[in-house]
Amino acid sequence: MKTVRSVYNGNTSLQTSFTVHIIWKVREKEETKNGKFFLAPGDKFRAEMGEAAFISDGETYWQVTRDDKGEQVVIKRLSDVDLAALPSRVLSTYLDKYIYRLKEEHGGETIVQWKADSASSSGDVVEIRMSIARKSGAVTKLFVVDKSGNESAYTFNKIKIGVKLSPSLFTYALTKGASVIDMRK
Repeated sequence: MKTVRSVYNGNTSLQTSFTVHIIWKVREKEETKNGKFFLAPGDKFRAEMGEAAFISDGETYWQVTRDDKGEQVVIKRLSDVDLAALPSRVLSTYLDKYIYRLKEEHGGETIVQWKADSASSSGDVVEIRMSIARKSGAVTKLFVVDKSGNESAYTFNKIKIGVKLSPSLFTYALTKGASVIDMRK
């Protein structure tokens, strides 16, 4: 875990593609989405999933969605966004907040797990499982169950750690005709 925490410490750049499979228990619905994720020091990130993108340059946050009606963009100060939900903080939050036990080891991966007990069940998360590449410390799979029973399973592919990323990834230029809600005012 020490190696994993050093990889996801907020000072390392990261690039990966991912698949997330979500099972919504209450709505009895399942969905699978593919995307790309870029992370740089200073809360700079870009997460793309289908027609949606979530972008931060460390000060400004853009939430972009596209559909047949056009492009919608919500702009906020990054300081007004729940920091625990930021892509740049999610993994580090899971790594720092919980104490994991070894579940199993096979091949080049280690699987660790945390489960809530009655003393720690007050949070939103009741179970976390991570598959970790032993050599690099990269999280290759993340499985999270919330208190409503919803399950989110992330698989990270083509993980590049410490890669040089273009600063243009962490900004957003509005397109002509976009519907914009600027909440910084």
